[in-house]
Amino acid sequence: MVKHEDMDEFWKKSNWKERYSGPPVPALIMSGWFDDNGMGTTEALDLVRDWPEGTWKAILGPWKHSGNAEYDLHGIPMGEDALRYDIDLICMMWLERFLKGVENGIEKSPKVLYYTLGENRWKTSETWPPQRVKIQRMDLHSEKNSYVYDQDCPATHIIDMSENELEVPEDYTEEEKREDYLVYSTEVLKEPVTVTGDLQVHLFISCDCPDTDFVFRLLDVDENGKSVKLADGVISAKYREGFERPVYMEAGNIYEIPLRTTKISNTFLPGHRIRFTVTSSAKNFIFPNSNTEKGFNSEKRQKAHITVHQEGEFCSYVELPIEQK
Repeated sequence: MVKHEDMDEFWKKSNWKERYSGPPVPALIMSGWFDDNGMGTTEALDLVRDWPEGTWKAILGPWKHSGNAEYDLHGIPMGEDALRYDIDLICMMWLERFLKGVENGIEKSPKVLYYTLGENRWKTSETWPPQRVKIQRMDLHSEKNSYVYDQDCPATHIIDMSENELEVPEDYTEEEKREDYLVYSTEVLKEPVTVTGDLQVHLFISCDCPDTDFVFRLLDVDENGKSVKLADGVISAKYREGFERPVYMEAGNIYEIPLRTTKISNTFLPGHRIRFTVTSSAKNFIFPNSNTEKGFNSEKRQKAHITVHQEGEFCSYVELPIEQK
């Protein structure tokens, strides 16, 4: 595994989504906003999207991996309705319908059950993302547009090491004060804004190193300034054109870094702010990038001077999936 750094035939053999070429099969997909295998769920939802009526169903809750177990995660309340008491029933009805041929109507129920944080309630949809979701472009603007990433002093991805969980919500208020963070916040919201789906991020960057990493987060900032991580995404700059082969950067050029985050459904309440952050390290999540062509697997290391552009044709932006009322 260590010898295969790029997406070569070794890895493609285990890429079930790309290799699947059979007919639709009944698929019941269950996951949570804070599931470490959330991207696997994203691939599954992408795969079944156009399958015939009644062949798939998804349940997406405010859960970790193997979820439906807790009302709060790391001190962040998920709401009184976070747990469902019909999960086993749904699973048994699905199996009876498609393995035993029992006409119980489970395939006629709503395709998607998903939970919106903030509102703390379950919703239904016939598609994922829901049809009522519209993409809104949000340009990234702040007083600061550059930082220095030092491999010897990486930023922290906040987790409880005893849990073996990576995608939990956490308070990043203090972490965001680091010099190697760029922070983009909206004005205080006067009306609720609901984000449902995953974010497509387009960073236009310059760097004086051939490679570095980019870590992007979506956070909900409350009236007291507490900044809670909801979704994130990470990519190495050398894989911006695909994972099959590295394409290194040259100093003085501007490059687009595309990035897709994990899924979420969250209502940002009046008095709150929507926040995005950009940095280049995440201790406990990814190995520190050496900023050389060898990435994290190098004895040589150098500091990376990074600019995230925010003007004109190279203005970095986020495609935000806004749920309409």
